[in-house]
Amino acid sequence: MATLGVIVARGGSKRFPGKNLAPFNGRPLIAWTILAAQHSRIDTLICSTDDEDINLTALAYGCRTLRRPDELATDTAKCEDALRHALGILPHDYVVLLQPTSPLRSAEDINNCVRISTNRQQAVVTYCGGELNGAVYVAPSEWILKNDFTAPHVPYVMPWERSLDINYQTDIDAFLSRHRPP
Repeated sequence: MATLGVIVARGGSKRFPGKNLAPFNGRPLIAWTILAAQHSRIDTLICSTDDEDINLTALAYGCRTLRRPDELATDTAKCEDALRHALGILPHDYVVLLQPTSPLRSAEDINNCVRISTNRQQAVVTYCGGELNGAVYVAPSEWILKNDFTAPHVPYVMPWERSLDINYQTDIDAFLSRHRPP
């Protein structure tokens, strides 16, 4: 089964401008997602973006890019629509949604979600402590064409150590204050 990994990274974050390129532990935030995906079993990896700086950064880290249409890069656009756009250009059996705001997810987390999804032929979404953590979403391509991730899916529980979800600069600051070397 061929898997398409799609890193969704638009440029217009209102809550945290420049979020996807914000420095995090010595690299741009998006780089952590690219590196985890490159070490996973994803067959094809792309970054779907509307932003030239994100595009150039993704390319610099060895990730193919796909220009996302403006209507799919608004505050109200759904990630599932960006996945459908990507699948229309690069058809695959399964699609993996990866958000740059979850920099601590591992290749193992990605691989486990893909394995569960392909074995059960269902969508899989990551959780931590009973709450959605946004790190990995996997679905059969046929499923994502008809549904979104609010539809019934299989939960994959990640440990809290890898469940950081960055929405504001304060999330990065809080993480770094707890993990600075002495």
